[in-house]
Amino acid sequence: MPSVGSGGRVLWCLRRRSSDVSCILYSDRLPVEVQVLQDRDVVLSELFPEEILAQRWAAAFADRLRQQGWREAPDRDA
Repeated sequence: MPSVGSGGRVLWCLRRRSSDVSCILYSDRLPVEVQVLQDRDVVLSELFPEEILAQRWAAAFADRLRQQGWREAPDRDA
């Protein structure tokens, strides 16, 4: 799992081969921000007027990645 700054929470983390993609939601301010990170680099950032819209977008994005072969990343702390 990536380290998340203040006000953020990880919605999901997927792995394909040796690469991880994670989605972090920052809902402590408006607009709500969703960041998609590949490994440690921010590759996409989207802003939404409401948290529910951000969560729906993130879920749809994860579904598209799963259709391309990405799978749930194992928990490294376990």
